[in-house]
Amino acid sequence: MSYLITGGTGLIGAYIARLLVREGERVALYDVSPRPEILNMLLTKEEMGRVVLVRGDINDLPHLMRTVKEHRASKIVHMAGILSMASSANPHLAVKINCEGTANILEAARILDLEKVVYASSNTVFGPTEKYGNGVIANNAPHYPSTVYGACKSFIERLADYYFSEYGVDSVGLRFGAVYGIGHREGVAAGLTEELIVKPALGKPGKIPYSPDELINWLYVEDAARGVVKSSRHARAKTGSFNIDGEICTAAAAVDCVKKLIPEADIGFLGGRTGFAGNYETTPIREEIGYKPEWPLERGIEDIVNGVRAGGFGRPKN
Repeated sequence: MSYLITGGTGLIGAYIARLLVREGERVALYDVSPRPEILNMLLTKEEMGRVVLVRGDINDLPHLMRTVKEHRASKIVHMAGILSMASSANPHLAVKINCEGTANILEAARILDLEKVVYASSNTVFGPTEKYGNGVIANNAPHYPSTVYGACKSFIERLADYYFSEYGVDSVGLRFGAVYGIGHREGVAAGLTEELIVKPALGKPGKIPYSPDELINWLYVEDAARGVVKSSRHARAKTGSFNIDGEICTAAAAVDCVKKLIPEADIGFLGGRTGFAGNYETTPIREEIGYKPEWPLERGIEDIVNGVRAGGFGRPKN
């Protein structure tokens, strides 16, 4: 079996690649601007030799399909896209990359009769808390996205459902929350990780952009990668997109976790809001995929603190 991972040199893509390589799978990483820093951090030299890097744009459908055929990929893990702040800054580009690019992935899977597509959705498909009351948001709750990024993700979920019902393209979308981990470089979660964990680990003050009571789905990258791999090995049953969780807790509780490890940490709050709800039903992904998180927030924070204090970009290979 062989996987093609788009956005494969990004944070989640690199961790997925490591997990697959260590399980004996063949892996090709398809990226418009391959940056192997995270891969070099995570993989041994021997493991790196079993990964193929391919420079390619998801909007170049002929090249994408040639790459799938050349590497005999039977499954695509689609992590490529532009993130929330960049999407808001350039909505036209966001639609082109996040929507049209995903359409190309699904079209390639249809034409080449691939076994599976797993793609990155987002919990930003759901809108502000007031749209849902104070309860837990059901997996099949209606979407009220308040950002361009969330609207794009909502659209691709519907598009994937269409490709499944009309053409039998088997896909799963995972609604990631605040994915954090060693090697994070860009996006809202990267900035949050920097302020909450990295700066305090280096003895610098941090400023959380949110209010202390803001509820956040903290998903450690190891769990995100494991959820993707597990999803890639299950035929689609009744659900096309899943809420996926790490530890759901407030920003204040996250700061408390940091201070257990770094009692002298100086972390303040700037009082902002994420703009979307933070408490989600996760029963479907437990029952259909068999996923549940293994990294509580305190463990994930400790991993990053140890990595930062060990000398920079990340922890040693293991």
